[in-house]
Amino acid sequence: MKTGKRHLSIILSVAMVVSLFGIQCTHQKVMPENWWIAWSSPSSVYRPLQIVHGTDIRNKASYFKDSCGLGGVVCNVPFGEQYLKSEKDWEVFTDGVKAIRSQGLRVWIYDEDGYPSLGAGGRVLEADPSLEALEMVYDKGNRNPFVVRPCYEYTHACNNFYVARRYPNPLNYKATQKFIELTHQAYFHHLGPDLFGEVEAFFTDEPSMMAVNLGELNESVRKNVQVTDPLDVKKKNLPMISWSEDLPAKYKEKYGEELITSLGSLFSGEEEKDKVVRQKFWSLLAELDKEYYYNAIQEWCRTMRKKNGGIGPVSSGHCLREEYPAIHVPLDGNKLLAGTGFDIPGLDQLSSDPSIWNRDAWMSVFFPASSAVLTGQRRIMCEMSDFSQTMGGKGPASIQQMQAATAWQMAFGVTDFTLYYAIAYSNKYPYRNETAYKAYCDFIGRVNSMVMDAMPVRKVLLYYPVYDLQREYIPAAEKMSSKTQSRLSKTIESSFRDLGTNLLKAQIPFVLVDYLTLEKATFTENGTMRIGKDLYSTLLFPKDIVFSHSISGIIAKAKENGVKIVMAGDFSECPSPDQLFGVIGDKEKIIPSCSDIAMGKFTREGRKIFLITNTGDENYTGALKVAEGNRYVGLDPQTGETDREQKIPENKIKLNLAPLQSKIFVIL
Repeated sequence: MKTGKRHLSIILSVAMVVSLFGIQCTHQKVMPENWWIAWSSPSSVYRPLQIVHGTDIRNKASYFKDSCGLGGVVCNVPFGEQYLKSEKDWEVFTDGVKAIRSQGLRVWIYDEDGYPSLGAGGRVLEADPSLEALEMVYDKGNRNPFVVRPCYEYTHACNNFYVARRYPNPLNYKATQKFIELTHQAYFHHLGPDLFGEVEAFFTDEPSMMAVNLGELNESVRKNVQVTDPLDVKKKNLPMISWSEDLPAKYKEKYGEELITSLGSLFSGEEEKDKVVRQKFWSLLAELDKEYYYNAIQEWCRTMRKKNGGIGPVSSGHCLREEYPAIHVPLDGNKLLAGTGFDIPGLDQLSSDPSIWNRDAWMSVFFPASSAVLTGQRRIMCEMSDFSQTMGGKGPASIQQMQAATAWQMAFGVTDFTLYYAIAYSNKYPYRNETAYKAYCDFIGRVNSMVMDAMPVRKVLLYYPVYDLQREYIPAAEKMSSKTQSRLSKTIESSFRDLGTNLLKAQIPFVLVDYLTLEKATFTENGTMRIGKDLYSTLLFPKDIVFSHSISGIIAKAKENGVKIVMAGDFSECPSPDQLFGVIGDKEKIIPSCSDIAMGKFTREGRKIFLITNTGDENYTGALKVAEGNRYVGLDPQTGETDREQKIPENKIKLNLAPLQSKIFVIL
């Protein structure tokens, strides 16, 4: 019996080698051999990581790798009262990292006890209560209406799904330094230089400047939230802004003006002088937030790698509420700027509904993706889950939904996925088990084997109107929403959102730029503008924005040098996908057009790569029109199947996509 099995094994092995050789020969022109090998068996580099908070992972490495198809884990020392304090917990964690690495899996470290990051599980404020976040509130009924007080009640610190806990001040340089000392430095100490050098990244989760009312949790949710710091129910709910004691001095240093005499403009006023004060104030806070929090962690990682022979973790994670631009102002000042403080900028995607990309969800991807482009980075991280589905009582997402919800993000540039999905549900949801999960991880691995090492093609810039949103932002006591903002702010945000949506529906990829980025642009002789290493031929502006003197000058130079300038205000309504395609022009598109199709364009080693995903619930039949190329190979990342190399007739590739199906085309 054993001899028979051995003979069968040899026969199958020979067959696989012959098959592999044949396919490689078939694809040797369009698909280089190393691409085919990576596609056939994606390494851990291309696969997602499972978030495993406090789980004892010492004996789970082979399960994660072989049964689930994962590429690694995002892990941390256990949460709770002994967070960062228990030597036994540190020993278990360190042994777990060793076990994971022994199987060739990747390791990221989650930097907080729950979220939002910066508190070190409350240890930062235990060490120094003076580091607590501050807010200035406006109480017009008081003789002195401007009051500075601790920032906690009514904010994200007490209205999140994990813990109600007081929060340190990211506008205080000492707060992040204490956080790094207690958290990051402790991981280095316990892991030691060698094992620390094998960690890829630190993951920071939803830090913010905090002082804004995001709305209270309903009681059915709140009863499950741990309350570390009781709320003062008598605290008056007032309009608030983030604050630090040295802000007036920093404002004077930057602008040569007194802030205290203009405090009223931060809370009300529609005159130009009021808007100028607001824009200056929030621009300053954006710079301080980035420098004191994001850059501080990034620089610590960089310094430790330098001391550790060039190896060790980079900084990653994500901000809060990427998909609502007006709220960027109180949370980070400037979300695009904050994202440039990451080595691997990221987002969280709480929904596995694949169709949401062409509404608001595209923004959650394009802010970190654009931050990556602007800093010369390729990798972008997504914390992925079906939280919305499970919390909404719909049950967990299917593997097909998960694949499509991940694929549209990969088409737009995301490379790394950290998963909050439950791996298996026993008999309650039999369609979610280890076998299905492995198929999902294989899918990500196959897509990444083609596109992670490729460069996205983007020739269009979409202006992020944070300058205007800073001018318009007026804090309110109640939950921030469109109702609390000015009509102009709503118009600008709506125009920005619709422009991005319609560009993507027209298969026109783009990069977001703010006024700070545009001020650094230079121009070429071939009708393009250079930002960083990249060239762009078109610049789009939302409706009703205000141009600073410097940006007006940049626009004038752009026009002189042949860059196409498109103003949404020149159209009676937001330009449709067809109008945008007609104005901007691109020979590469799907025909007929379809708003359910997400498409990404990439280049790699002289080849073009298209990743196309049908996020709708109907079959799509059409063609991919390409500008150039003689031959192509089609790949199905869901099955691993590949088409034979074929000629491209009349620059068109037949396209047949079932609902939630993705295809990759490599063109030479």
